[in-house]
Amino acid sequence: MSRILISGYYGFNNAGDDVVLYGIISSLVREQPNISLAVLSNTPERTAELFGIEAYDRWSLGTIIRELKRSDMLVMGGGTLMQDVTSPRSVLYYLGIVMIAKLLGKPVVFYAQGFGPILKSLSRSMIKRVVNRVDIITVRDHESGEDFKACGVKRAPIHVTADPALTISADDISDERGKTLLEGMFADASKPLVAISVRDWKQEQHFKQSMAKAADWFVEQGWNVLFLPMHVPSDLAPSRQIMDQMTQQGARLLDVPVTFHDIMSVLKQCDYVVGMRLHSLILACMLRIPFTGISYDPKIDRFVERAGMPNAGHITKLDASSLLTLLAERLKMLDQERETITRQALLLEQEAAKSSELVLKALHRKR
Repeated sequence: MSRILISGYYGFNNAGDDVVLYGIISSLVREQPNISLAVLSNTPERTAELFGIEAYDRWSLGTIIRELKRSDMLVMGGGTLMQDVTSPRSVLYYLGIVMIAKLLGKPVVFYAQGFGPILKSLSRSMIKRVVNRVDIITVRDHESGEDFKACGVKRAPIHVTADPALTISADDISDERGKTLLEGMFADASKPLVAISVRDWKQEQHFKQSMAKAADWFVEQGWNVLFLPMHVPSDLAPSRQIMDQMTQQGARLLDVPVTFHDIMSVLKQCDYVVGMRLHSLILACMLRIPFTGISYDPKIDRFVERAGMPNAGHITKLDASSLLTLLAERLKMLDQERETITRQALLLEQEAAKSSELVLKALHRKR
């Protein structure tokens, strides 16, 4: 039986990264049901429990080497691993694992990667040196592929696909858990529900006033408003700060302990999403829910454009009046928006599935 080891930013209680891993696992198993999968994680026991596959300590060099030796391939899975804006150590860590895999003679596939920002020349030099040894690269958007090439990655074939979370089937997501979590939150559960997903970004604060006015507007229009943290605990504080600036009553925050399964189930109950977190938008797309994106990073702009949905602009320039005008326009044409997101989601799902197909072709060639 073929065995793949997956490496990424897993085990950090980030729903976005968790749904990426879930999408990778689901897609690979759908293509080859008897495949053996394992993953490197910050919290291996929790990850194994959530995903039903073997999980190992991402910080233990001996464990990484042992698991690579036992595997037929390394998959660098999803997300934006090649970036040094949060820490220069990120690039070094992931490229180090790639180097060990290549020294052990293992094929390596980059799976639906985003790219950047890369700020340091050392990071660019390392990417050029190491990633050119990778067997296949799939990227989640055209621009990420161009960014790899701009760093000097010319030898490894690059394929544009889409985010792995788009391959998740809505039919596999429970309705019951989401309904249970929402039960009793709102005085009138029959009202339409909007999920708002926000995060802190650098020292920016002004956008929170605009978001509060948008949340007030939804309440005034007869909507229930749910603030949905995708990364706990870091998203709780900005959600509460926005709620504190609202003038209308009734908005709620999902602040109980939840898994990514729970978040998907809650989103399945929603009628609209306003999101800064990339995977709040990707999951909305997968569930055929119209959304408005709010950008803090080019990855947001890239996905929103591919999904055919509106972009309210960058948080540094987010204007309450313009945001409310945009939301009012889009909600007037909600049926048309649903048709658009349904059409685009189907196309993106087909693109996303190509990553697992390429992985398995490379695996079979190796054998």
